[in-house]
Amino acid sequence: MNLVCMAMLWLATPGAGSLADQARAGLLLYGERGAGGEEIVTRLLFTPGKLRIESRDRAEGYILYHSEAASIYSVTPDERTILVIQPEAEKPRIPDGMALKLERIDDIDAPEIGGSKPQHWRLTVNGSVCRDAILAPGLMADQRLLYRDYLMLLANQHYLGLAAVPAEYRDPCDDAVHVFAPALFVEKGLPVRVWDQHGYQQSLLDFSVEKQVGTELFHLPGDYQLVPISQSR
Repeated sequence: MNLVCMAMLWLATPGAGSLADQARAGLLLYGERGAGGEEIVTRLLFTPGKLRIESRDRAEGYILYHSEAASIYSVTPDERTILVIQPEAEKPRIPDGMALKLERIDDIDAPEIGGSKPQHWRLTVNGSVCRDAILAPGLMADQRLLYRDYLMLLANQHYLGLAAVPAEYRDPCDDAVHVFAPALFVEKGLPVRVWDQHGYQQSLLDFSVEKQVGTELFHLPGDYQLVPISQSR
C-alpha cells in the first residue's frame, strides 16, 4: 500500500476530529536552544502507536508520527498541506571510519525524578566529545520506545539526502546524532538535560504519563493536501 493510501486510511479513522473524545496521553515538555539563541519550548504527546510534536504556541504547525504506517506527517496549517515522510531506505549503518563511544560518567548525585536516579552519559565521536546527557533510566519506557522509532525513521530520511551534502558542511557529531545513531541516549533513559560543545542545550521542563487530551490531536486534518516528500523537492 503506498504512502498516500496509508495516510488516507488514517484520515478516515472513525472518531477523527471529534472534540468530545478524550485519550490518556504521555507528555514531555522540553526547552531547547542553540548557541546564543532563544529558548523554544516543544511539547511531545504520546498515545499507543502515535506521537505528536509541536511548539508551545503551535504557530508553525506540528508533526505526527504513526508507527503502524511507518510514516511521519509534517502538518502546515498556513499552507493547508501535509508533508508525508515515509523513507524506504534501510537502517543506516555506522560507517567504518566513524568511531562511536557511549560511556557513563559517574560524577553526579542528583535527586530522583519519578522514582528514577539520573545518570550522566557521554557520546564521543572519533575521539572528540560530541554530546552529554543526564538520563533517567526506566522513566516513561513505552513513550521512549515510540520516540526511538520516530528518531530512527527520521534518520532514514536524513540518510537519503546525506550524499548530496558537501563534505565541508558535514560534521561527524551531527551525522552520528541525526543519522547513524540517533537513539543512543533515549535507549538508556529519558533525557533530562542534553548539551553539546557548540552551545546546544535541551532541558526537560515537565512530564506526565496520564494527561487527558483530545483524540483529534492525533488525527490528520481531512481537508489538507497530502504531499509526499519526493514531490516537495
